[in-house]
Amino acid sequence: MGNALRNDNYIAPAEYLAGEEISSARHEYLDGVVYMMAGGSAAHNRIATNIVGELRAFLRGKTCEAFGSDTRVRVRAEKGEFYYYPDVTVDCSGRSNDSQYAETPSVIFEVLSPATERVDRVEKLHNYQQIPSLQAYVLVDQLRVAVTIYRRVSGEWESEVLAEKDGVLSLPAIECALPLSAIYERTGL
Repeated sequence: MGNALRNDNYIAPAEYLAGEEISSARHEYLDGVVYMMAGGSAAHNRIATNIVGELRAFLRGKTCEAFGSDTRVRVRAEKGEFYYYPDVTVDCSGRSNDSQYAETPSVIFEVLSPATERVDRVEKLHNYQQIPSLQAYVLVDQLRVAVTIYRRVSGEWESEVLAEKDGVLSLPAIECALPLSAIYERTGL
């Protein structure tokens, strides 16, 4: 996360969304406070692109669709309303071309960086788990082969860590499996 644009005045969600439509930079919205997003490293972008590419191939012809980091996700949580730009979002709702955000994602991926890891592992984990449609939240480390997946199983969240490059990330909610070797392709890991 970057610096807060305004933290002295509450910004309404509609005001935030209107601002995002005309802004050249992306911002996340945290219950009235807007933060500018930081750029990602080459490794970060390779990993996110690899995931979108693999998902696109797996999901071709199916209801679910993979979206990159320009897709905003709205979270209505117990602590307020939030808008995030996950690195990869899988949405199975058939979103229209003009929708401003996804409200019912099935799977969300975040690629970890030293600057965002705490937020991704704590705040976003908590808030994303409030989305009723979400079946999996996947954290991908860009510095080492390590993928943490949180899955909703019978209404409860379970976690698993994959740390071998020959491992496979199973995503039964979207009938998909991603080899870690494909996720980390061209990263040197």
